[in-house]
Amino acid sequence: MLVKKDTIQPEDSAKERILKAASKLFYSKGYPNTGINEILEEAGAFKKSLYIHFPSKKDLGKAYLKDQEDSILGLAKRVMVREKKYSNFIKAWMKVLRRGLRSSYQYGCPYANLSNQTHDEPELSEFVKLALDRWVFEFENYIQNAEMNSKKKLSAEEAREISERLLFYYQGALQLFGMSGDMKYLYRLEKELLSLDPFV
Repeated sequence: MLVKKDTIQPEDSAKERILKAASKLFYSKGYPNTGINEILEEAGAFKKSLYIHFPSKKDLGKAYLKDQEDSILGLAKRVMVREKKYSNFIKAWMKVLRRGLRSSYQYGCPYANLSNQTHDEPELSEFVKLALDRWVFEFENYIQNAEMNSKKKLSAEEAREISERLLFYYQGALQLFGMSGDMKYLYRLEKELLSLDPFV
């Protein structure tokens, strides 16, 4: 799941500036290591503006996670619409993902990073669990209707299994990339995802 490398513009609304600043700092420094005053300084915003839009740091964390989910899953869904064949989808999605990782996401998946840092915050943990369910649901729907290497239609159980394994490989590869900076994990990810087509 990928943070946008946005630059903060003076004409952005206070809400946008605060979210962009929080995104940048949560990703580079970590959620627990980022203070509210630091976010406000980066955003060029006042505390009053922050609390109007985000009553707590936790609310800002949820907004950040939602923004990341929209970005990451949204990207995959746009490729799904374009590529009806599963293998073409995986190749196109991985190409876009590698380009994004090279330019903006050197620490791995921002969604996973923040969720790994907030296990002791039940509200954020529940937010993440629901997002993972949405991820599996979207990929399950795609896989059930995608062109696979056989004409046999996959059952809902088979599509869910592939979707869950896809998430498993994706997050593992992004964590390894974040730890090492080595793109080989992204190429290995493509190979593993292509092998999930059960009728090769």
